[in-house]
Amino acid sequence: MFRMLLWKEWKENVWKLWFCGAASIAFSAILFRIRIVPDVDVCILISFVQMFAVPVIYALDIFSGEMSNRTIHLLFKIPVQRWMIFFSKYTATVIGILTIFLISGVFMEFMTHGREARVLFLLKTNLLCGMAGLVLFTWFCVFGCQSRSEAGSMAAMFSVFVGWGIILLWSNLCEVAWAERFVPYSLIFMRITKVGPVGTVFSQIIASAAVLGIACYRYVSIRRYL
Repeated sequence: MFRMLLWKEWKENVWKLWFCGAASIAFSAILFRIRIVPDVDVCILISFVQMFAVPVIYALDIFSGEMSNRTIHLLFKIPVQRWMIFFSKYTATVIGILTIFLISGVFMEFMTHGREARVLFLLKTNLLCGMAGLVLFTWFCVFGCQSRSEAGSMAAMFSVFVGWGIILLWSNLCEVAWAERFVPYSLIFMRITKVGPVGTVFSQIIASAAVLGIACYRYVSIRRYL
């Protein structure tokens, strides 16, 4: 049954993969071709934009779509546990987001042929931004899993972006290393953070697992739409 739910979510959201992948390839081809700035700067710019844009595109209607259309009534009547419905949505999103950043990174490596950056550096940069975007989406699930509309989803995602930005600024100004390691943006700067890459990754995994559990509980406990 989980495979059927996963396939359903994949088919409903595969257009996002095609759209984001095509946009990433198009912008990469143009910017790497004209070479206004060095290859590394182009990679960082595109990856950074994708880190915010891709989770937003996936998050806008992944939960709110069925609530605004009232199809959640039919979905919850399927003889399957609600947590399986939640994780089918989350898993389909994880696969989509990571695929987009993987395609983007491979295409950048193909375009540059290591002419200015080390081989696989652009791919690693894309994947780090992809992991940061995935963590941001995980945090969004807590606040957006009960959103009634796309506007509510957008507000929740914007709050996550701004909230973590404020925490990152505070942790750097006040030199609070333990707070910095939980900020999703720290994944991009793992080599220069005070806590180091191992501590950053471990903290992100623990925090994401806890947040994912809370988001699943909130989704399972939905009552007002039934």
